[in-house]
Amino acid sequence: MKILIIDSQFFVRAGLIQVLTSFSDQLAIYEAPSFDIAQEYLRHQNDYNLIFLDMDIPDAEIRPTLQTLKKMAPSSHIVLFSWPRPLSEVRQALSNGVRSYLPKDASAEEAKQAIRILLQNDRYLPEESRLNDNINRQGSAEHFLSPRQLEIMQLLAQGLSNKEIATILGITEGTIRVHLSAIFKAIKVSNRTEATLWYLLRQKRLVG
Repeated sequence: MKILIIDSQFFVRAGLIQVLTSFSDQLAIYEAPSFDIAQEYLRHQNDYNLIFLDMDIPDAEIRPTLQTLKKMAPSSHIVLFSWPRPLSEVRQALSNGVRSYLPKDASAEEAKQAIRILLQNDRYLPEESRLNDNINRQGSAEHFLSPRQLEIMQLLAQGLSNKEIATILGITEGTIRVHLSAIFKAIKVSNRTEATLWYLLRQKRLVG
């Protein structure tokens, strides 16, 4: 079985690989920390059985990414592999070619059950209670942002420039700009000042 993991975070990829290989040693697993690299893999071979796709991959928007995957790997089973998202976003992804959804905050038992099912090429979706819209839109920043985006917001709120944030996180300024664009869209603001205010207000609400 051939598997492609598209996720920017090394430890996340490593953890997923460890779970996958605990079920079978007959797996050919390819890692792509960006969608550009994933496309290079797909240009050379498109017969992946499973493609795990992070919804927050920094160099791509989810909808055109799914359209590209459908064209380049039409027979692949696409698994949305992401931190918890509102049901509306998950449904939209499912209607655009995603077959399964595995939340990154799944428990050990949930993750093992999901991988077991996926390796049989069956569809996996979490329990209905995990697929609800009970994310409190007035709640903490963690409900809106991925861990990497949250790191960037924490540094942004300290008044650091894109260059300084990139140096601290060990990524490029271009990647920071992509993340900021996604953050602005997610929290419905138009600039750094509004984003910083949004973040600080929510942090104040948490400790107030």
